Amino acid sequence: MQRLDDHPIPSTSGEIRAFLVVRNEALRLPDNLNHHRALGVSRFFIVDNGSSDSTVDFLLSQPDVHLFSTPDSFAASKFGMDWINALLDAHGDGHWTLTIDADELLAFPGFESVALPRVCAHLDHLGAQGLFCMLLDMYPDGALKDIPYRAGDSLIAACPWFDPAPYRTVQAGAFPHVQLYGGVRERVFGFSGAVTPTVSKVPLVKWKRGLRFLNCTHALTPIPLAQMTGALLHFKFLGDFHDRAIIEAARGEHYAGGQEYRIYAGLLAQNPALNLRGPNSVRLESSRQLVELGLMAI
Repeated sequence: MQRLDDHPIPSTSGEIRAFLVVRNEALRLPDNLNHHRALGVSRFFIVDNGSSDSTVDFLLSQPDVHLFSTPDSFAASKFGMDWINALLDAHGDGHWTLTIDADELLAFPGFESVALPRVCAHLDHLGAQGLFCMLLDMYPDGALKDIPYRAGDSLIAACPWFDPAPYRTVQAGAFPHVQLYGGVRERVFGFSGAVTPTVSKVPLVKWKRGLRFLNCTHALTPIPLAQMTGALLHFKFLGDFHDRAIIEAARGEHYAGGQEYRIYAGLLAQNPALNLRGPNSVRLESSRQLVELGLMAI
């Protein structure tokens, strides 16, 4: 990896640091960074994997971003985890770290008013080293292609709807030994078998050098997890979704050679005006609502 920025990286302990791999994410990154800054993230370590939009220029203009670049294969790097694990060891050791995608916003019980440093201090007190989260797919009401979203707008305001159920828990070999499945992608796109998207991750970790994410952030080296759980609000479904599905299906750099994206692209080709909202969809109101629905736990 080549480092592109020249901002000093302090040795200060106690910072919460975020780690991301991105490619052509200029649309989502402004709100992503602002959301996590507001929660209490101090700085961001970001690997750009060949962006051709304004992602690199935008990130280089951000004083709290440390930007790295690699043209190497995303698939061959264990879907970016080789890059992220190296950065976590180099710059996350001893810190609470948040490893996310550009289309994910962290939520936890009370996140509207409780700062993330306070949550991390509480987890330290309890002896917990990680926070298990549901990956909650968010979507708009209306055709995806017609979403009037611009970079910097609120992702939550643009895509406030989600599926409250059904979700199922499946035992897994790797820690945390369970994975969640279900939600709108199964309901609408008919996923089944090996390509069914996993909708659980462990993104918030008190990192120690030598820990490893094994399967994106779905699995990792065993650590003590908090009883509290959170959510990653997932904003895949914006107006660029169809074009991105076509591109990623052709690139074949994601799991199973991009089969998930071929399924997306196929259905959208049949129904370009696809609306993901269904009769049981729920509009996001608060973290308390997610707790009451059983999608997060205090």
